[in-house]
Amino acid sequence: IARVSGGAREPMIVPFRGEYLELDESKHHLVKALVYPVPDPTVPFLGVHFTPTMGSVVTGQKPQVLVGPNAVLAFAREGYSWGHINLRDLLEALTFPGLWRVAAKHWKFGLGEMFRSVFLSAQMKEVNKYIPEIDLKDLRRGRAGVRAQALAPDGRLIDDFVFDEECAPQLLHVRNAPSP
Repeated sequence: IARVSGGAREPMIVPFRGEYLELDESKHHLVKALVYPVPDPTVPFLGVHFTPTMGSVVTGQKPQVLVGPNAVLAFAREGYSWGHINLRDLLEALTFPGLWRVAAKHWKFGLGEMFRSVFLSAQMKEVNKYIPEIDLKDLRRGRAGVRAQALAPDGRLIDDFVFDEECAPQLLHVRNAPSP
């Protein structure tokens, strides 16, 4: 919308999918609270963590323990699975120099995330760093979300608000609103 009204192309909003695994109910007792890794400042994403949910009386959803998310390039702005591809969105992301620069800097991390996304057995090494009692049979694929990540042309991940006032009069676009 910002570009249609005369706003800047940068920062480019690139979609990254975060896929969760769900822990089998028989192992919920192992996770009593949030379990987060110490952030590694050399990589742009947090890594595997464990999030117990409360469930819902309204919808009838039982409490769960979510494991993840990972962070893989989504092939569409609403690409919630590997099979959801929008060629226009994908081409736009792949022709943006900032994506190539961040990929070149973090290629090993990115390939690892993609590999662990496809092969759950590979994810077990990360899971077992924190809770060794969890086996592959205790996990199943769960929900996914898409993070709209603002990227600068030099490959920096923008983690602050970006406002665009260089568009049509009386318009202010919030181009990036990071999660707290």
